[in-house]
Amino acid sequence: MSNILIDLGHPAHVHLFRNAARLWMSQGNRVLFTALDREIILDLLKRYDLPYQVTYKRLGTKGVTPKELLLRSWTTWQIAREFKADLFLSFGNPTVGFPAWLMRKPYIALTDTEQAKEQHRLFKPFASVIATPDVFFVDMGRKQVRYPAYHELMYLHPDAFTPDIKALDSVGLKPGDPYFMVRLSAWKATHDTTQHGFTPDEKLELLRELSARGKVLLTAEAGIDPAYRPYITEFPPEKAHDLLAFATLYIGEGITMLSEACQLGTPAILCNTMNPGYTLDLQERGLCFIYHDGRGALEQMRTLLGQADLRTSWTAKRDAMLRDKINPTPWLVNVGNQLLVNSS
Repeated sequence: MSNILIDLGHPAHVHLFRNAARLWMSQGNRVLFTALDREIILDLLKRYDLPYQVTYKRLGTKGVTPKELLLRSWTTWQIAREFKADLFLSFGNPTVGFPAWLMRKPYIALTDTEQAKEQHRLFKPFASVIATPDVFFVDMGRKQVRYPAYHELMYLHPDAFTPDIKALDSVGLKPGDPYFMVRLSAWKATHDTTQHGFTPDEKLELLRELSARGKVLLTAEAGIDPAYRPYITEFPPEKAHDLLAFATLYIGEGITMLSEACQLGTPAILCNTMNPGYTLDLQERGLCFIYHDGRGALEQMRTLLGQADLRTSWTAKRDAMLRDKINPTPWLVNVGNQLLVNSS
């Protein structure tokens, strides 16, 4: 039996690692999540009944600070020592990598964002394995291991997820009702400093136009302009992927949600100047449209909504994509198990 510590710094990371955690636990291992207290991370951990300890509570919307890096590293090291961690995992992060290095234990760092160069420099020295999608176009050196999938297939591969249409009840919708998923960013992350999406006027135009066509399910990062709050729809966070699966269209600035829509066969449009390799791959497969300006994204939205039988076309393209990809969760677990064997 091994002790496996998985660190979370973003709500999407709960989904990224929860199936691997379950698989490790089914093999007789102990798993503990260390979690940054921000947005809905703790709510999701409770919803999925996953064991966790909090490393740091982020106040405000300024993003990562040197103080946070130091305090999270210190707390993670203390928790890891008490837990007697044998293996560390996270989306690439020095606050996990440094404690792993101090304890001389293997650390698997995942990344799929080529533009996050500052984060890469911080965690790369401590990583034993850097796991990236095969469409990641940066060479991370000898530690890099590529796999034929996207991160979002860790939790949305058909082997792991079947959408539940009953989730529509939670937002007052019936099967067949037109509705739209929209994600707006606060642009506070370190790698967002030179990036942008829709202008404020374009965001309001988008929301008003979609509201005239059906229900809008808007999610937004903390710190979003209050002008958009009237459009925000509250729903159980664990139902987000069910709702995304049956949506007429996804459009927004959120890259993770764009990829999730593609994995689920939902037509998708992104307005964001930061385009990781996996989004470009999804665009080449015809599963999404990417724009660096809001006018182009809005025109594409109108074009798509004027087309008949969108769902059938996107389902076929999604099925073709899945034939080229694996379920990456068993792959990740196997990588971790091999590191445990080699370090024992």
